[in-house]
Amino acid sequence: MKIILYFFLVLFMNCNSQMSFQPENSQRATVKFEDRYHYPFTLTNEKFLVVNDQAKMDRIFGIIYSKNKSKSMAPIPTVLGHETYLVFKPVLKNSNDVLIEKMSYEKNVLYVSVREFNNPDFPPKSRIQPNILVKLSKRYPINKVVINY
Repeated sequence: MKIILYFFLVLFMNCNSQMSFQPENSQRATVKFEDRYHYPFTLTNEKFLVVNDQAKMDRIFGIIYSKNKSKSMAPIPTVLGHETYLVFKPVLKNSNDVLIEKMSYEKNVLYVSVREFNNPDFPPKSRIQPNILVKLSKRYPINKVVINY
């Protein structure tokens, strides 16, 4: 009986030692952001676009103005030296849009946690990737955007 008890004790101790602890999550800096707008058309051919100067912002809003049929247009945001704007396109799964829950940053990679959302402004069966414009609270050098569901 003791042999079986020792066997299970060693087995459970080994199981706990096999569990992986991911310290990289704790080292990521939380990013403060403003979710500006979700566009149902393409603003960039890339998966993401970092907008860190006024010329890029003007080009983005040129596309928005050309594709928007509304008479009232949103003003073009001013890009200040201490902030970054980002346009990214999450892949849709079972909804027509996503909600951004949080963002974190580590080693030139921006991690975006999203949740599926059915946006009443988009067609219900739409599977077109929304182009999401967000404003980050400070300037970040971003080489990659990882979207987590």
